[in-house]
Amino acid sequence: MEHSYRSGSAHASRFVFLIAQFVDRRIPAEFFSAQFRDLQNTQSAYLDADVSSVIGMLSVDVGAYLGDVEIRGVDYIDSEQLWMAAGQAFRDLMTVQSEHIEREAG
Repeated sequence: MEHSYRSGSAHASRFVFLIAQFVDRRIPAEFFSAQFRDLQNTQSAYLDADVSSVIGMLSVDVGAYLGDVEIRGVDYIDSEQLWMAAGQAFRDLMTVQSEHIEREAG
């Protein structure tokens, strides 16, 4: 059981690192969106339920992101809105990880 938690934690860390880069404005929204989708397609099955929930909520926003202002409609969000959603997801992931650490400490 402990091994699966560590494995899930490692997969969650990949999301945390990517989101942190975007929130810190070190990568553009287009790159973040593409990398997030790649991670989601390859790593989501390994996440625990709490982390998966946060990633799922951010996934909705990543799916609604459209960088091209000329074709963006009311159903899409821009890079600043995606940045705000990513910031909230980052805070939520930090809370989830803290709770996991507290449970492990016991």
